[in-house]
Amino acid sequence: TPVGSYAGAMGRPQFMPSSFRAYAVDATGDGKRDIWNDWADVSGSVANYFVKHGWRTGDEVVAQATLGKQWRDTVPDISNRLKATATVESLSKQGVLFATRLCADSKAELLTYEGDSGIEHWVGFHNFFVITKYNRSSMYALAAHQLGQAIATGVSVDAG
Repeated sequence: TPVGSYAGAMGRPQFMPSSFRAYAVDATGDGKRDIWNDWADVSGSVANYFVKHGWRTGDEVVAQATLGKQWRDTVPDISNRLKATATVESLSKQGVLFATRLCADSKAELLTYEGDSGIEHWVGFHNFFVITKYNRSSMYALAAHQLGQAIATGVSVDAG
């Protein structure tokens, strides 16, 4: 019998039973969806979850941003919404400075965090908000993305 947490979350990805049924995959082809012990099944299942929630392969997740001079006397809203309410173009017109390959009408949201050296600004795009469907925290989504980037580039990560 599969074992879950007190709240019912199961395996390494902490899927609820309904998510297990809908998204768990047998990535190894051994006939089992083993999200407890098989890392290929774990990563394949999380990837499947992202795809089913609209992940766009090759699209950016976030871009680091700075605020133009018109923000000098304004403190941005730190609500870090879990849905994009702006666009690349509208943020640019508001003086949010960031680089992206995405088109002007792509959904985007200004995100503000307390970083090691003070306040940091980021712009979250569609794929960022797909991550927040897996875990409803914008801090989790940014950390998961940054960890993934560090792993992909072979950078060592200081756990602090």
